[in-house]
Amino acid sequence: MFPRYRQKTIRARTGVAVLTAAAVLVAILTLFLSNERNEAKEIVDTFYRYEQAGDFGSSWELFHPLMKKKFPKDVYIQRRAHVFMQDFGVETFDYRIDEVENLSSWSMSDENKPLHDVYRVRVIQTFHSAFGVFEIHQDVFVATEKGEKSILFPYRP
Repeated sequence: MFPRYRQKTIRARTGVAVLTAAAVLVAILTLFLSNERNEAKEIVDTFYRYEQAGDFGSSWELFHPLMKKKFPKDVYIQRRAHVFMQDFGVETFDYRIDEVENLSSWSMSDENKPLHDVYRVRVIQTFHSAFGVFEIHQDVFVATEKGEKSILFPYRP
């Protein structure tokens, strides 16, 4: 068949090709997951910019269908405005997005089926109110439904 030195050369080339293919695959997957993570962060940022401006109708539009079912638009707008403006005595707030984590499976509540490939995004809101300065730390979840990323809140004990 082939001389001995030729077999070693073929094996070495095959090994290099396999390692190169694996490295390229890892790079592509990392880039894809990084892009997905950034998209999740972007929709959460957009949601809270609307909330910060008091545009609760626009933030509601970014909800996942499960959230829209839980809160009809008019009810959400009324409750959100009541909590922020009346109960907290503030007109706006500051926020920052902290951790972003990919979850293989997550459900909004015990009554809902699990959603797959969901992002958990930690948001910290800072309020300067008549009661002093306080923060709310909330995990917000981002899922893809019919090709669109949307927002969910957790309702689990």
